Amino acid sequence: MAKKQTKTNKNNFTKHAILSIIGMILVAVLVLGIILFFEHTKYKETESDNASDTNTASNILQTEEDLKDEEKVAESSNDAKDRFEADERTKTPVEKNGAGLNIAEPAISYVAKEDGFIVAGGAIYNINETEGTCTYIFTNGDKTVTASAGILPNASYISCEAVRLEQSKFSAGTWNVKIQYKSNTSEGESETQSVEI
Repeated sequence: MAKKQTKTNKNNFTKHAILSIIGMILVAVLVLGIILFFEHTKYKETESDNASDTNTASNILQTEEDLKDEEKVAESSNDAKDRFEADERTKTPVEKNGAGLNIAEPAISYVAKEDGFIVAGGAIYNINETEGTCTYIFTNGDKTVTASAGILPNASYISCEAVRLEQSKFSAGTWNVKIQYKSNTSEGESETQSVEI
């Protein structure tokens, strides 16, 4: 009977010992997991801090060439601004005609024969507005061919839209062309150019 009791006690002791060892292993694994988690988090923060430090350093440590380029851009901008302001100071106001309209000064940019068409384009450099009409007037003796076109406002002048007229509308010979410009506030006429047809 005593032997049986001793054997049972040994079995209980062995079970308790095994359970204790398993418990210690689980606690150790849990503690190790917590430590690794915190170390990983700390590493990520350090890596992030280092990256931002590197970015800051690269922003601060510009090469001498970068600084020279920036100085050139700034200098160029200042030059352009100075020229613009000087142009504005010396720009003469647009004259008015008897009707109180601005005197526009259109100019023929080009006139030529092109694949069975007569093409022409022009611009008005002394005014800048958003609405108006350019009328191209071609003359040869008592013959006249006209074509009207809209305008394309630019930063500081107006482009007349180009015209493209069938050459069959023109008889052979020398034709003169001029632009008449008209808007609610301006009007004017260009000098003539000629084209051989």
